[in-house]
Amino acid sequence: MAEVWVADGNTRLERIGDVSGVAETPLGTVWITTYSEILAVDPSDPSGASDVMITQREGDGPGELKSAHRIAIMPDGNVAVHDLGRDAIEVYSPAGKPLRRVQLPFSVQWVKGFAILASGDFVLSGGVPWLESAIHRFNATGEHLGSWADGAQAEEWMARVVGTGGATHALEDGSLLYSSGAPHSIVRYEFPPAGDGEPVGRTVSEMPELLDAPGDDVLVKGVDDEGVRYTSFNVWYPQSHAVFALDGGRVLNAIRREGEKGDLETVWQLFEPSHEAPDGSTHALVGEGIVSVPYRLWSLCDNGEILATRMDDLGVQTVVRLRMNVK
Repeated sequence: MAEVWVADGNTRLERIGDVSGVAETPLGTVWITTYSEILAVDPSDPSGASDVMITQREGDGPGELKSAHRIAIMPDGNVAVHDLGRDAIEVYSPAGKPLRRVQLPFSVQWVKGFAILASGDFVLSGGVPWLESAIHRFNATGEHLGSWADGAQAEEWMARVVGTGGATHALEDGSLLYSSGAPHSIVRYEFPPAGDGEPVGRTVSEMPELLDAPGDDVLVKGVDDEGVRYTSFNVWYPQSHAVFALDGGRVLNAIRREGEKGDLETVWQLFEPSHEAPDGSTHALVGEGIVSVPYRLWSLCDNGEILATRMDDLGVQTVVRLRMNVK
């Protein structure tokens, strides 16, 4: 694996905050989202002089965001940004022109996956307090079409919401890959031709022994120095944070977890189609390793390279493009 392009967080990206999403548009620009900003970076210009700030302030006007989250490229080439603060999806042209705002009927919280199906439907994976499902599908106007896949198991409702969901990746054939955090499993969902109805899931791989379900341990409760009770969140529990369909039917899955020394590590897994996979799975694990740099993987480019971020010891994030040598 090699970094073939870098946007340094100490120089080129110093004007933006914490990265919440990265994707490549059909124009070849790389869009980087933070809480209220979208920066379009031109990889062909190392100086950064041609970088464009698509939006840079919180607001209610066209294209303005309250809390930008994940970013995904639509089948027609437009760019969709999930606005967590507004429970909406903002759609832009590849050149950055605001096109429309899709208001969602309810809030999906602690979102861990955002994908757009070949049909144009939006998919969010995360917790909803009054639903026990992990994946939620909306059409182009925001209508809720259905929810499925089991949510996290916990006694407290807040722990269920925090722990529910996993990485998603939409395939060109209209199906959806979903990698749940714990117990660890990867499922491919296919949808009825009519566009509605329950999706049919086929297990790509199931390895429940790899990750322990966090349950109520995602909540950290205590009392501060002034005697006030508080609840914080353990967001570093072992979980899959990215899943991609590669060429030849292969699947790449990335897991973040705490290493033996207490530092964050990333486990990369490669699966290939197999008729001999256990438990009726469609794929077998053919490679697994701990990557020395705990990259945060965001999106798969058309040429098979991956856009990711890495963080230095001071918490500065750098955006990189990774080329994998997978034989």
